[in-house]
Amino acid sequence: MNSIEKDSYLDKFSYISRNCSPYNALFFCSLLFPSFVYIDGCCILECYYTEENFRNAVQNCGGDKRKIEEGMNNTLIYEVFEHFSGDVSDVVYEEIARIIKISWEMVLKKEMPEHNFIVECVIDEKNYGPVVTFYQA
Repeated sequence: MNSIEKDSYLDKFSYISRNCSPYNALFFCSLLFPSFVYIDGCCILECYYTEENFRNAVQNCGGDKRKIEEGMNNTLIYEVFEHFSGDVSDVVYEEIARIIKISWEMVLKKEMPEHNFIVECVIDEKNYGPVVTFYQA
């Protein structure tokens, strides 16, 4: 990003104009501002929810709603970009994860203000890159 900021003829909007389609923008918006399914007291990212996945999670987690939500909402940032073949610093993925965390906090608070959500951004070498997830406290 620094190479397209200060003293560059190519600012961020110009970069988007030259390299991204409106479809790209819409897909990124769906990552930053996701839709949710609220079922049996659990809030799940709509993109991960299927009835079968949910039933399996309930069974595997012994009905523990926190574990169900945390597991089903677990988003590995490397997997989001798994088909990108360019050379990207881990710092970029970590910053994306932090931005997603902030965005999900805002969306969850706006969509379900009566619930208390914990949104976590885990950056740990033991994981497969940065991970973002959420669950109800």
